[in-house]
Amino acid sequence: MSSTTSQKFRDFTTSNLEQSGITKAYELLGIYLTLLKNKEYFELWIRDNAGANRHQAKQCADSIDAFCSQFL
Repeated sequence: MSSTTSQKFRDFTTSNLEQSGITKAYELLGIYLTLLKNKEYFELWIRDNAGANRHQAKQCADSIDAFCSQFL
């Protein structure tokens, strides 16, 4: 997530992710890989499961995609 996100949003997102069973960053990466590295599906998943808005979901998907492009 961007360094400009508010603490309130981070708390809200973390809470929603934990309710979905995601407590570690590598688990979020696992979801992305399970979705066959499809950014569109991942954005929908993160919006539905973490309460992210469209912009935040895109930032998250872009970050994970960049990580995968560089390291996988």
